[in-house]
Amino acid sequence: MVGLALVLAAIDFYRTRSRWSLPFLLTVMAGMELLMHGVKDLVGRVRPAFDPAAASLGPSFPSGHSATSAAFYAAAALILGRTLQQRGRHVLIGLAVGIAVAVAASRVLLDLHWLSDVVGGLALGWGWFALCAGVFGGRLLRPTAAVDVAAVEAAGPESEERATPPPESVVESKAS
Repeated sequence: MVGLALVLAAIDFYRTRSRWSLPFLLTVMAGMELLMHGVKDLVGRVRPAFDPAAASLGPSFPSGHSATSAAFYAAAALILGRTLQQRGRHVLIGLAVGIAVAVAASRVLLDLHWLSDVVGGLALGWGWFALCAGVFGGRLLRPTAAVDVAAVEAAGPESEERATPPPESVVESKAS
């Protein structure tokens, strides 16, 4: 996943010159790992006993594979879908959800996790992604984008004419 994240950040930088993709992906990935391991240590749930090798893999809840895939593929869909039309974004979102659910299902089918482990992992991954996306300004991927948009809208139309023009991305977000 780290390799895919670096490739995705490089492609996005080449394509859009956005310097926020790499910090966004690093925050999503590193934060997800820290959060997931913290919850694993806190809960300490035992893995299913169907496969004896699974016992040596550490705590079961939440599924790390499920959480990481949910967070990463959602972030990838956000980054890749920023410049697409609505239909293309929906296809990417569907692919991201499908891949994350397939990873989660494989963990249960391999008898390495309980169903609740993968459901918890998916919820944790998507929740962490949503928090990161909100902090980074959603599809704009700028940490202060939401504040910039709110400030421009709060100032009203009369002060927009007097003030310095907002960054291009703020204007784009008001139009969409």
